[in-house]
Amino acid sequence: MRRGRPDPRRVALACLAALALLCCAAGGQGVAGQIEVEARPVEPEWTGEPRVGELLFLGGFELSSDDPRFGGLSGLDVSPDGARLYAVSDRGRWITANLTHDADGRLVAAGSWRSVPLLTPTGHTVNLLQRDAEGLVRNPDGSFLVSFEGAHRIWRYPSDASAPPRPTPTPLDLAKAPFNGGLEAITLLADGTVFGITEDHANEDASLRGWLMKDGAAQAISYVPADGFSPAGLATLPDGDVLLLERQFDMVRKHARVARIEKARLTAGAKVRGDTVADLRRPLPMDNFEGLAVRRDAEGRTLLYLVSDDNFLPFQRTLLLQFRLSG
Repeated sequence: MRRGRPDPRRVALACLAALALLCCAAGGQGVAGQIEVEARPVEPEWTGEPRVGELLFLGGFELSSDDPRFGGLSGLDVSPDGARLYAVSDRGRWITANLTHDADGRLVAAGSWRSVPLLTPTGHTVNLLQRDAEGLVRNPDGSFLVSFEGAHRIWRYPSDASAPPRPTPTPLDLAKAPFNGGLEAITLLADGTVFGITEDHANEDASLRGWLMKDGAAQAISYVPADGFSPAGLATLPDGDVLLLERQFDMVRKHARVARIEKARLTAGAKVRGDTVADLRRPLPMDNFEGLAVRRDAEGRTLLYLVSDDNFLPFQRTLLLQFRLSG
């Protein structure tokens, strides 16, 4: 049967409808990656001053969303001015939000959430074997280093992490790490050295392998975690010392520890331990803490931020907590 010429208006409407469907499929809630996240304040039931070791608890939020693009937060960074949160997830996503602090430096709001997929150096979305992002650290130029497990590596992303990254040299021995036991935590030392610790790549003495990486070269260093704990996050303090977040988490235990490693100990071939800064447990809100960030506020106070990885499980929570370091 002979058909007449199509109506141009109907063709245009059909094209617009198809484009709308493609946008929804690509972005869920828009190409810009905006997502709705509820931030509910959390408060422990303290009987006295809310202090744990050298940390003063300032407050925090339980973060929740019905959007499948939110969750699994592992690496964390907070901008020097405290206005922006950056995180990476173990499903290969880049998460950002705007933060608001009051005159005393307390975190009072987190909003304008955004989630976009991490890209490969060729500009493609990371695939299933590439997406397990764990460590995050900001470079002085505003770019970010992201460490990945599974396909063990470090990629350097521009300040807009929705752009393709550049691979960063890593030690050959990293490739021998267990699939889920690679560079869980990285930080940038004052001289530009990248310090990284593996989660489960053990030496013969059971210490964990790590490296001091700079200018394409890597020097071995070992870390001895506290009994029953695994390293989860690193952050460099303004004085050059390093804070390490360790966690102990399963169906029964929800326990974390913040330790300090003096900068003088961070030398090639050293075996280092962390000195306890705070032992974190209930009545603090607790979950699987994996991300640690540090910044100094306008008054010169050192602020710590912790984020937990909910593993996309209904019985876990995404917590964002804030502390002030004594001294």
